[in-house]
Amino acid sequence: MLRRFAKVPLAVRVLCPVAAAVVVAGLVVVVCGRAAEVAPASAAVVGQTAVTGPKVSHDEPTSSAATTTTTPPSSSSVSKSSVASTSVPPPKAPETTKRVEAPWFADRVGTATQVISVVGAGGSNATVSTWRQAGGEWTPVLGGVAAKVGAPGISGSYGESSSATPAGVFAITQAFGRQADPGAGVSYLRVDDQDWWVSDVESPDYNTHQRCARGTCKFNERVSENLWEQGAVYDYALVMGVNAQRVPGGGSAFFLHVTNGAATAGCVAVPADTVVSIMRWVRPGTVIALR
Repeated sequence: MLRRFAKVPLAVRVLCPVAAAVVVAGLVVVVCGRAAEVAPASAAVVGQTAVTGPKVSHDEPTSSAATTTTTPPSSSSVSKSSVASTSVPPPKAPETTKRVEAPWFADRVGTATQVISVVGAGGSNATVSTWRQAGGEWTPVLGGVAAKVGAPGISGSYGESSSATPAGVFAITQAFGRQADPGAGVSYLRVDDQDWWVSDVESPDYNTHQRCARGTCKFNERVSENLWEQGAVYDYALVMGVNAQRVPGGGSAFFLHVTNGAATAGCVAVPADTVVSIMRWVRPGTVIALR
C-alpha cells in the first residue's frame, strides 16, 4: 500500500486530502441541515399527541392575545369512549322487599295471631281466607275461597229473628261434626241424634249445646237445632262465639260449616275440604272476623 502511494505525483498527494476534507465538511453541513428540518416536524408531532394546551405557530410572531386551539380527540379515543359508555350497564337501584299490606281486620283482633277472614261479596256470597301473624307481620295462609252467608249478607244488625250473618270479630270456641275428628286444633265433639243447639229464647240454656233424646228435652225442640238431623252440612263445623253473653234474642247457633250451595240462616258455609283444612289449622285463641 505504501509503495503504491509513493508513485502518486506530489500535487495529487497534497490536493486529495484537502478535497476530501472539503467533501466531508459539505456532507456534515447537509446532514445537519436535514436534521434541523426534521427536528421541528418531530416536535410538532409530539405537540399534537402528547402536549395539551395552546398551540403556538412558529411561522408568525407570538403575542399575548395568541389564539388557543384544542386538539380534537383522535378517532381511536372516541371509539374507546363510546364502547366504554355502552358496555358498562348503569347502576341498578337497590332492591326492596315488597311487604304484604296489613289485612282489613289488623286493628280489630287484639292480640290474636290466627284469623279467619270473611268478607261479603253481595247478597249471600262471600269469600273466606285465613291469616297468621308473626313478628308484627300478617301472612295469608288460605286464599280467598267462595262462601255462602245469610241471604241479607253480613250485617251488624243480626239476631234470632234475622238470617243475616253477624259482622264483627268473634272467638272460635270449639268444633263438632257428624264425622270423626279430622285432627281439629281445638276441642272436637262428634255428635249423634241426641245433640242439640238451643235457640229457645225462653230457655236458660239459650245458645248452648245440650244433649237429650227427642221428645224429652226441657227446651222448645221446634225452634232448636238437632245437630245430627241437619245432615251433611254439619259433617264438620266450627262454633263462632256470637252472643257469648247469651242475651235472649241476641242470636244463636252461628257456625262455620259445610256448604250445600244455598244461602245460610246466618252461618258461614264453605266446601267440606276447606272446613277440614281450617279445622286442622285453628288453635285456641283463633278468631273469625266478618264484614
